[in-house]
Amino acid sequence: MRRHLPARPPGLLVRGQGRHGVTGLERLASEGERLLDSGRFEEAAVPLAQACALEPGSQDLSFNLGLAYLKSGRAHDAKLAFERALSLGPAAADLLSNLGLAYFELGKAERAERCYSQALELEPGHPEANNNLGVLRFQEARYGEARSFFNRATQERPDYADAWFNLRDCCAELLAARADAKPGGPDMAFLAAERDKATAMLARLSS
Repeated sequence: MRRHLPARPPGLLVRGQGRHGVTGLERLASEGERLLDSGRFEEAAVPLAQACALEPGSQDLSFNLGLAYLKSGRAHDAKLAFERALSLGPAAADLLSNLGLAYFELGKAERAERCYSQALELEPGHPEANNNLGVLRFQEARYGEARSFFNRATQERPDYADAWFNLRDCCAELLAARADAKPGGPDMAFLAAERDKATAMLARLSS
């Protein structure tokens, strides 16, 4: 999943209520973002939920809260937060891709695919949307299509380890299928080279 949006981008008017005021809201938003950055997702959800209660009209706060929920395994809560974010402003590829991932975690593959496709309409090179749509195609045993999506994801983000991992496994499935049907030939050599490249990239990224 892509990095979270800043909790308070330039020009966003932050309004507080009661004793919290602007300073309290800024503190909660900044603390939530800091915890997200450090991978403490369950903890991040607490100040972000409080910030959303103070500023319910902030698309960015709802997006960050959705990320905190999604990365801590609370897919249903993430879906609700992302849907709220989507209702608060224009659609963005990051938002749609993460909403799709929440649907995927909830077992709603068709809705996930719709979100990924909408994300790619907005940003054709979006790495996560390409990778996630590739995962759906892989699960359907549509390995040729999956490979195209994984390749696009790695081209857009060369350090995207998940996409390289998926590309390697996809090439392996295609090689196995073609070995049964038509051994040898340039196609198999090309797939083997692509699989080996993905393996080498994974080793480099993990070192």
